[in-house]
Amino acid sequence: MREGRCYEQHDFQVLLLQEFNRRRPRSPEETEKLQKEYLRLLNEVPRMWEEFIEKHKNIYERFGYIDVIVHDDLQVERKKLQRGRPKEEKSKAHRITVRLDDELYELLQRYCQTRKLSESEAIRNLIKELRWK
Repeated sequence: MREGRCYEQHDFQVLLLQEFNRRRPRSPEETEKLQKEYLRLLNEVPRMWEEFIEKHKNIYERFGYIDVIVHDDLQVERKKLQRGRPKEEKSKAHRITVRLDDELYELLQRYCQTRKLSESEAIRNLIKELRWK
């Protein structure tokens, strides 16, 4: 089994042929058979690519590529998209809930608007300033 990202037909062809080339003949007859199959596969790749792209058109148009899995028997399938957000290097694991009166809330809002920050970013920045005091 082989996986790869395909932007165009050439990438798809390379992926298929790499998987095909893992086959090793044991006799001269088998070598001849594999050579014929290789030539047939070369002729089939454009059709296979078109069918594959048509089947997964929405993914290909959205990303400009498609992740492909080629199995030992040369069956191809789309690799499933990973769900959720990617993990951050420094995750924000701690959540704090704070109640504010109207006066403090307005003060926070003005601070955020003048510096064009979200409330969370503003509070983080203000806490970091405490380090230096």
